[in-house]
Amino acid sequence: MNYYYIIPLLMCVCLVGCRVGPQYHPPCVEAPQQWKNDNTAEAIQHPLPPISFWWEVFQDDVLNDLEVQAIMANPDLFIAMARVEEAWAVAGIRRADLFPKLNLNPSYSSTGILYKAFIPPGLPFGNQVPDTFRIHQMQYNLPLNMIYEVDLWGKYRSQYESAFDNAQAQEEAYQTVLLTLTSNLASSYYHVRFLDAVTQLLLDTIHARRNAYNILKTRYDKGLINFGDVANAALELTNTESEYYEVMRQRGLQENIIATLIGVPASDFEICYAPFLEIPPAIPAGIPSRVLQRRPDIAQAEREMASEHAQVNVAHASFYPDLELTGTLGFSSPVLKDFLTWKSRLWSIGANVAQTVFDAGRKTSDLEAAWARFDQASGTYQKQVLVAFQEVEDALNDLEFKAKQSESLKASVSSATQATQIASNRYKQGLVSYIDVVYNERSQIDVQRNYVGVLRERYQATIRLIKALGGCWDQGDSVPLEPLPKGMNPLDSHYGKVLKNSISYAPTI
Repeated sequence: MNYYYIIPLLMCVCLVGCRVGPQYHPPCVEAPQQWKNDNTAEAIQHPLPPISFWWEVFQDDVLNDLEVQAIMANPDLFIAMARVEEAWAVAGIRRADLFPKLNLNPSYSSTGILYKAFIPPGLPFGNQVPDTFRIHQMQYNLPLNMIYEVDLWGKYRSQYESAFDNAQAQEEAYQTVLLTLTSNLASSYYHVRFLDAVTQLLLDTIHARRNAYNILKTRYDKGLINFGDVANAALELTNTESEYYEVMRQRGLQENIIATLIGVPASDFEICYAPFLEIPPAIPAGIPSRVLQRRPDIAQAEREMASEHAQVNVAHASFYPDLELTGTLGFSSPVLKDFLTWKSRLWSIGANVAQTVFDAGRKTSDLEAAWARFDQASGTYQKQVLVAFQEVEDALNDLEFKAKQSESLKASVSSATQATQIASNRYKQGLVSYIDVVYNERSQIDVQRNYVGVLRERYQATIRLIKALGGCWDQGDSVPLEPLPKGMNPLDSHYGKVLKNSISYAPTI
């Protein structure tokens, strides 16, 4: 019988095989047509210049340089990158399962052993053959062994696809860590700028109240006023100084946070004193469907969902028989002079088929568990999509009403300043007591601090919007933003040594 046709047939089966289990389809999400708090009109009125990375929209060289340093030195990014490398290495391991394994196992053995022979009685010359004798055997082997687990049902392909999808998910996780890092750094940076603005306000107030105290003290020494006015002036001065020290304490804590984010010891880091006064830029939110394409956490959730689906196919394939092919080719000889010659050639081929007959429901439970993990990943993806829409709407809502609140407080600051001036003039004319002046000054300071606080919240909401959009947005006809500055070196940054040259202490009382 001719068996030559079997070899090509087996090769075709091994290479082609088939796949069992359901086919994966990327999730389809229905996105809203537009944002509830759309800011398109404002973004059109205030167009942004083309930029490369999202933090450059604030046009702050110190922040730009800090972001570069964080990207180059933050430990969380190194950890995330190591996870990416690990995931791709695991994918390489799974890919290797798709190919035959070849092992070269040369060996040499020399054995000497004593044997006892059992000779049946009645044989001719039986009494002349010794019943014990020694044997010395040598063997030289050079076999090349092949083991190939044929992927008939797509089990190993599905394992490789699962690992591949997981590696892609880790890449998106790296992007998520990067976006979180840069946004947290910007948030802390503008918190420092807010504290600088409050510090400047308190310093101006301390200077004014110290002058008022000195004037009132002089008038009291001349017997023109009672000591109650001097005591009230001293009280307001010391209270304002106490607030100043509290703000400086908070500023130091924020400096330490920034130092950790950029990967330097907190003891070696200081940041320049520079209060902010300008309003933040208007970031176009675009259309909701673009958020699903840009956010790395959504892409990560989808890739994890695909990875778990591939594990479902692995569980399906486990119900079918496994086919293992083995083969050996080489040389084997007990005599060295015949070793590695055609006479000592060695070969063998074999095939093993294994099918589980009874496992008490293990494979069924494994399939159910795989489906459950896929359902969890699917639920996580759907939740992440809803969270993305919520975060954008929250940021847009904050920006809209904080802008209106800022306009109202701006008018309040003007009114409070006028009221304080009127009260001060009336006090100088002896029409009111110093308590009225103190009351109006307190109201003015509270309104000014509220105004600066709302400005800080507008910056924070802008940063939250950028993060919710995935760190990029449409820039008209220009190229979209790159969320990851690949290969960026802070030494080659066009920002130069802005950070180093801008270090200075905050003003003191």
